[in-house]
This record gives sequence, C-alpha cells and structure tokens, in this order.
Amino acid sequence: MFYFRNVARGNFTTTNPSTMKNLLRIATLLLLLSASNLRAQIPATPDVEETEIVPKDTLRKKNLKLPPLPTIPKKILSAADSIAQINHHASRYIFAPSAYPISKGSFYYQNYDILLNDVQFGITDQLGMGVGYAFPLFMYLTPKYSMPLKKNHTLAVGDIAGFSVFTGKDNMKWLNTIYGMYTLGSPQNNISLGLGMLQSSESDGNLAVTNLSGMYSITPNFYFVGEAWFNNRQRHFESEYTNFKYDDLKMTYVDELVPIDAMLNRSTLFTSVQFRIIGHKQRTTAWSFGVSSYWEHGDRYSYTATLPQFDKTTGQMIYAPQAFTVGPENIFLFIPSFTYVKKIGDMNDVSK
Repeated sequence: MFYFRNVARGNFTTTNPSTMKNLLRIATLLLLLSASNLRAQIPATPDVEETEIVPKDTLRKKNLKLPPLPTIPKKILSAADSIAQINHHASRYIFAPSAYPISKGSFYYQNYDILLNDVQFGITDQLGMGVGYAFPLFMYLTPKYSMPLKKNHTLAVGDIAGFSVFTGKDNMKWLNTIYGMYTLGSPQNNISLGLGMLQSSESDGNLAVTNLSGMYSITPNFYFVGEAWFNNRQRHFESEYTNFKYDDLKMTYVDELVPIDAMLNRSTLFTSVQFRIIGHKQRTTAWSFGVSSYWEHGDRYSYTATLPQFDKTTGQMIYAPQAFTVGPENIFLFIPSFTYVKKIGDMNDVSK
C-alpha cells in the first residue's frame, strides 16, 4: 500500500496497488519512446571513416587557357607624316616609266650620267608629258596616260618618239615606240611589265620591245631600282667585197665587186641597276648609283672570196679562196651609272 499526501489539503491518501503498476508501465513506455526519438535525431558515426579513391584519368588532356597576348596599338600617322612616307619617285625607274602617274601641276627632273636630261610634268592627274635631250644629237618626247584599275594595279599607255638634231635632213635618224605598261604593287614596292612596238629609220617594219622594271624599298630612304630592255629583230646589212675571178680570154684573174644584201637576226639587251638614296629632309630629291650594261649579239655575214696571196714555198703570187665574216660586231659594254632626280610641285601624287 502506498501513501500520497495531499499537500493542498495537508492529509494523506491511499492508492490501489494495481493502479500503481499501471502508472509505472506508462512511465516506462514514455521513457523508451523518448530514448528512441533522441537516437533518431543524432546521426550515426561510423567506427572507421571510409575514403573513396577515384583513379586519375591520365588520358584526358587539360585545356589550359592562356591569357591573351598584348597587342601593339597601330600608329596613326598625321597628314604631314603620311605625306612624308610617300615615294615621290614612283612614276619612273631609271629611264623606264612605271604605270604610276605624275599628278597635275608637278614637275620631275632627271639627269642620267650627265649626258641625258629629262623633264616630266603632269597635265592632269592621269596624263603626263615628258621631253628629253641626250647629248649631243638626240631629243625625244614621252607622253603617258595612266589608268588605276584597283589598289596596287595600274595600267598605262604611252609613246617614246625620238629624233636626231643638228644632223641635217639627209642624215636624220628617228625612232618611235608605242607601249603599254602594267605595274603591280605599291608605290614603294612594285614591278612593271611593258610591251611595245618599235619603228625606226634603221629597221624595216615593226619590232617588238619588252621592258621589265622594279623597285624595292629597303628603308624609307633607301631603294633598289632596276630595269631591262630586250629586243629581237631582223637587221638589214648592206656591204660589198672584192673577189678575183679567172678570165679565160685574158688568161688572168680579174677583180670584181660583189654586193652584200642580207637580213641578220640580232638581239639587244640593255640593263641598269641602281641604289637610290632619298633625302631625309627633302624627300623630293634623290641620288642613285649603280651600273648599266649594253649587250648585242646575233648573226654575222660569212662569205668566201678568191684573193691573191704570196706563196712562200714557190715565191710566187697565187690566187686562193679565203673565208671571211663581216657585219655588226657582238658587243658587251659595262659602265657605271648615276642618276639625280628632283620633284617639284604637288607632293600628294601617289596617295590619290
């Protein structure tokens, strides 16, 4: 029997034993439920911590992203600097023209080996005219019309008409070459191919002339310039020679003149290479130094003539055939050359 005291009333109350057992059972169940709920809230900690090892993929390549390379900003030239970079001598090589024009109102003076003086001037931005004098007996005119096709592609047509002076009407010599010129490249670095048809007082019919020229800028003030002219032609050769022929009636040898009238195949090649130095302050002035060559080669006329000659064995004069070759000689000339050029007028010619 259990006794409970009623505190509020200050007396004791007796309780049935079966009731007390039920209360104990309920209290035990409540404790068990509380313990299970607490165990569920606390995560379980394994005794041994497991570590997962993942095999390294050696076949997979790593893509490394490199940082962008620094860029150099482009220098923007002012108008004055842009004009200073212009090649004011792009319209001509040494003697040969390029397809580039000389602008309206500009003058271009050139002296070649002292003996040749040349002046070019622009009538319009596409049409130019030149006049030259080759000391001591030759003058020429050189009109040229330029047609820009697109950037770095220029076409021109022109003429070179020359004639002798101070020689009299009977001894006057002349030549005329109508040509077309194509220039590929910028005014600083370019190459030109020219094809022309030559007529002259020394040739029969039309003769083809080929020109190949170019310039290369080593530095803004130092250029390599070269040109070559090639011509293959039939040259008319006239002469005569003496031949001794035996006369049956006179019973002796009689001399006679035999005329020569032949067409000979001849080729000529003129080349010139120079280094051009352009002034730093005055880029319109330039000096060029180099070498020039002239080569002519081809057929000559061969014949056999009977001529008298002394026979040392018999001590008498005998007549025997002899072989000869006559005609134009094969020539090769190699001379130093220099050129002075000066541009006057519009300084924006090749930038347009």
